[in-house]
Amino acid sequence: MEDNLILFSSVTSAMRSRDLLRKNAIKSSVVRTPVGFKTKSCGYSLFVPENFNRALDIIGSHGISVLGTAAVGRR
Repeated sequence: MEDNLILFSSVTSAMRSRDLLRKNAIKSSVVRTPVGFKTKSCGYSLFVPENFNRALDIIGSHGISVLGTAAVGRR
């Protein structure tokens, strides 16, 4: 399974990233971080079902800090 979840330090970063990806025609949604990953995250993450690497590039190029990535089942 490929990574499809992006972990952030704040819900604001997750929402800014979602809006940024939407402007670039990449589907994503802010979701509750699964229990096993909450120690790294604020409790909210961004689920990106397609174009994951492109999404990471776009987020990074806008200076938004990412704590990590993970693979989870489809939502």
